[in-house]
Amino acid sequence: MDLKSLGYFVAAVETGSITAAAARCYIAQPSISAAIFKLESELNVTLLVRQKRGVSVTAAGQELYDSAKNLLNHALSIKNRFNTPESQQTLIIEVSHAIAFEYLNQLINVVRIDNSHIQIKLIRPQQRLLSNEKSNADIRLTMEQSVQADEEFIAAWSDRYCLIIPHQHPLAHEDKLTIEQLNNVPFINRSFCDRSQAMVDFLNEHQIQLNYVADVENEEWAVSLVASGLGLSIVPLPCNSPTSQGLTNKDYKAVPIGEIAGLQDFERRIGVAIHYSKYTQPFFKELAGTLKAYFSNTR
Repeated sequence: MDLKSLGYFVAAVETGSITAAAARCYIAQPSISAAIFKLESELNVTLLVRQKRGVSVTAAGQELYDSAKNLLNHALSIKNRFNTPESQQTLIIEVSHAIAFEYLNQLINVVRIDNSHIQIKLIRPQQRLLSNEKSNADIRLTMEQSVQADEEFIAAWSDRYCLIIPHQHPLAHEDKLTIEQLNNVPFINRSFCDRSQAMVDFLNEHQIQLNYVADVENEEWAVSLVASGLGLSIVPLPCNSPTSQGLTNKDYKAVPIGEIAGLQDFERRIGVAIHYSKYTQPFFKELAGTLKAYFSNTR
């Protein structure tokens, strides 16, 4: 048993797919499968159950995952103990308020694939907009429509806008919805998102009045408040997720906007914006190559 095999196993559990784990680890799928088979043979247990779409972890696999994750983190901490601050590369990432934490988490993991010792700092665009300062970020995690002319956009994810409804709300049990049914519903507003605000404005123009019960500052707040039953909201969900395709989540029902009579589908692309001037530095050229290779395999 070695750390590399454990790392491959952890990647398979966290991505839920041998294919996605191979993309994350930058190796061929057979290498991931062989490593997991070797672990199963050594431990004489089944760790993962192969399914038509991905893998699921067994009870023994979950137990190994918890131990392996701790062991890998410990090994990394040993490396970091001998890494002096003077030798660290610092990367400043500007993150839009409209970006879900899961995307930021994935980006950080990808950045650290070949740069485990990198120091990452996060800033919000509002911090500089309020002071009219130019961004000092090295890269920006943002929507495609916010990319500037002097930046390259590396697409990473696609989202589909959906109306999410608490299971206890009457509309959660309707087979078909119309915009008229949204009149006066308790609504959690995401005013920081231009696309979401455009749809709300469209509803208002068609005399559909929403009963605002909260105005949140990020994606996680919106989803959590819907799950609590406070109200409905319009949020972007990953295009490849079951909920964005109309399937029910345990916390809410998601209805793609295009399936509501009177509305049309909205999608957005999210990725990394890098100023072209950064490419004079080898670090950013290599980083851009890493991001392009990784996300081209996972989209």
